Amino acid sequence: MTRHRFSKEEILICRRSLLAWYDTNKRKLPWRDWHDTNANIVAYRVLVSELMLQQTQVATVIRYYETWMKQWPDIKSLAEATEDDVLKCWAGLGYYNRARNLHKCAQLIINEYNGEFPNELDIMINRLPGVGRYTAGAVSSIAFNQSNPILDGNVIRVLSRMRCIGSDLKKKSTTDLLWSLATDLVCPERPGDFNQSLMELGATVCTPQKPKCTICPVQNQCLAYLKQTQQTVIDIEECSLNCTFCLKSENIESNRSLVENYPRKKDKTKQRKEISFILIIYRLNPKLEFLMIKQKQSGLLSGLWSFLEINSSNDLDQMNERKRKNFIMEQIQHMTIFNKKINIENIKLAGQCRHLFSHIDKQYIIYFAHYDQNEILTSTSQMQWFNQEQLQTSAISTAMKKVFNTALPQIKLWTSNGKKNGTLDNYFKKKK
Repeated sequence: MTRHRFSKEEILICRRSLLAWYDTNKRKLPWRDWHDTNANIVAYRVLVSELMLQQTQVATVIRYYETWMKQWPDIKSLAEATEDDVLKCWAGLGYYNRARNLHKCAQLIINEYNGEFPNELDIMINRLPGVGRYTAGAVSSIAFNQSNPILDGNVIRVLSRMRCIGSDLKKKSTTDLLWSLATDLVCPERPGDFNQSLMELGATVCTPQKPKCTICPVQNQCLAYLKQTQQTVIDIEECSLNCTFCLKSENIESNRSLVENYPRKKDKTKQRKEISFILIIYRLNPKLEFLMIKQKQSGLLSGLWSFLEINSSNDLDQMNERKRKNFIMEQIQHMTIFNKKINIENIKLAGQCRHLFSHIDKQYIIYFAHYDQNEILTSTSQMQWFNQEQLQTSAISTAMKKVFNTALPQIKLWTSNGKKNGTLDNYFKKKK
């Protein structure tokens, strides 16, 4: 177990080396550009950046962060925003609960803490929606200079390699050890900068593939690197018989370097396959407009605007066109959003597209139909007509934009030829 811990001397060396390296090599990122030293403002900016960076690359986040800060530069302005505006700004970034949680955090801070960001770690974790130990550690150390550790994917990788931790990351004993190491290392004089130095090292030097070990400021404290370069006689399985943290031989991948074998590779969760039918209803008013429905307030894309979507079981992809259309019509009849019975005839196939969510491999089979009874189908809070420009700037998921881009050429071709065989002439009329 001793080899998996840092000695007091190593801790001091790591602090000194990482802070010196960070001061010289840190990237210029908008959330590090403090024009205001007010801790309340800094805490808000750190919270926004950290939630955006979850599951999302830095290059993608920068544009969203800058747009967000221009629109809502402080907690008060965000608290006063509508959820629709928040989701609209977040559209395309994915994992939309992050946006909702940010909005809820701002409202809670205004309503319960008089607009002052709480600086106690336990309050952040237990009271602020979407804020866990890692995010709270980042905010408290960077904004409030508190000596609290952080542990994200980058830091896990750095610590696992430095201390040759090859046990399953899903085990509590492994995460407990990693948190303990991060706690030991954090520098009490500069906790925020030190935590960022660990993250920066993992993001730019100690990368998952092809790590730049030769320029690493803590290479001499990295057991995986020392073993790989044979600068020490450490046996990778020297304590495997009685240590649960060592990397076992059966978990070593020969096509990767020793350093790259840390941390132990997670078993990939297989994405489940889903099929959905999409019906795009359009009208000429006089330009093309498309009917959008607001998703329910739960689920993956809750609160976002979507075309009419009908979930299907995977065996229905073998249906012929007639059966598919009948299936769509049957499902539309049961939709309560219109409050009236619906009669659909002659819908047309636009094509198919695929979108990969984090845990779902989604196949969309897309149909379209024209609607020309403008006086009946009017907009409501849950149902609105969008033109093409609005579709690009509203709170609409990347998946639905992909669906739209797939169908649009067919819809334009159909309308340019003057064909309206797909009209919904009696959309709400009762059958005789």
